[in-house]
Amino acid sequence: MKINTLRFGELEISEDQIFHFPMGILGFASSKSFVIIDLESQKPFKWLQSIDDPSTAFVLSDPLLVHPSYCAVVERNELSPLGEINEDDLIISVIVTISERPEDTSANLCAPLIFNLANRRGMQYVLNDRKYPIRFRIFQNDTNSAQPAPAEIDGGSRALSLR
Repeated sequence: MKINTLRFGELEISEDQIFHFPMGILGFASSKSFVIIDLESQKPFKWLQSIDDPSTAFVLSDPLLVHPSYCAVVERNELSPLGEINEDDLIISVIVTISERPEDTSANLCAPLIFNLANRRGMQYVLNDRKYPIRFRIFQNDTNSAQPAPAEIDGGSRALSLR
């Protein structure tokens, strides 16, 4: 199927690439179908493009790349929009807000997106604790270097923990 997007023009996608967000995303409740766009030139970031609204797209990141010790503790019973879940099928991402000033670029660590790869459903989950901010600056304040915050990721760490 073909979709039109504001940022990427016309894209050819298949049904098995679509993620369905039954509850939408906060502030974008009418957008319920999305596709992930993974551009080599923009790694490590990806795009979550709405199929319902050509102008709606979000920049995504692995939360461990911006906060190496990040771990969202999620209540299993609150994941019903994802359908039947197997923890190994779940992927977590955070929405990144890109700023003209690199030092103001931030990630929303408080409300990550959780994707169920098995059935292609997704949801935004608002964490109950205030451990992680909505606007976590991902670049150092040194505007000359504008390097990502250090992210030495231990191969065994997981950004998502189910209770």
